[in-house]
Amino acid sequence: MAQNNPFDMNPWMKAFDPEEMRKMWDPQNMMSMFQQQPKGQMFDMEDVIKANQRNFDAMAEANKSAAEAYKGLLDKQMEIFDKMTDAARQQYEWIEANTGPEQMKAKTAAMNDAVEEALKMMRKMAEDARNANEEAFKQAQGQMKEAVSKVEETAKKAAAQAKKS
Repeated sequence: MAQNNPFDMNPWMKAFDPEEMRKMWDPQNMMSMFQQQPKGQMFDMEDVIKANQRNFDAMAEANKSAAEAYKGLLDKQMEIFDKMTDAARQQYEWIEANTGPEQMKAKTAAMNDAVEEALKMMRKMAEDARNANEEAFKQAQGQMKEAVSKVEETAKKAAAQAKKS
């Protein structure tokens, strides 16, 4: 009976598949929530999508790049893990070949050290990525506040113009 490899990252990598990310950020999918509104209260979705198509495309491309970067991060983490455990495996093979099987404690210690170091490096990479994401989100929040203020101002001006007409 074949066992699943506990270090197989393929199922997790599917979450970062660039094609799946592109589908998730498709303008039609994103705007579908507005299509639930009664026609009299709705704005022209086709015009909104057409006017912003380049922005949707740019966002989808940026998200695709981000997904590829996260996949790359996970690949690099697994590369670290593989290199560290391979080094430990070579060490304990040498111990076994040169000193005999009674050196199990030394082999176990070598593997433990390798795994511990690999996990520390992998955690550091993940923490650095998280910190970068948090900083990017903080910047986006500031930009979003400014954009919301502009949208509110534009909407007020449009409402005032509509009252004058």
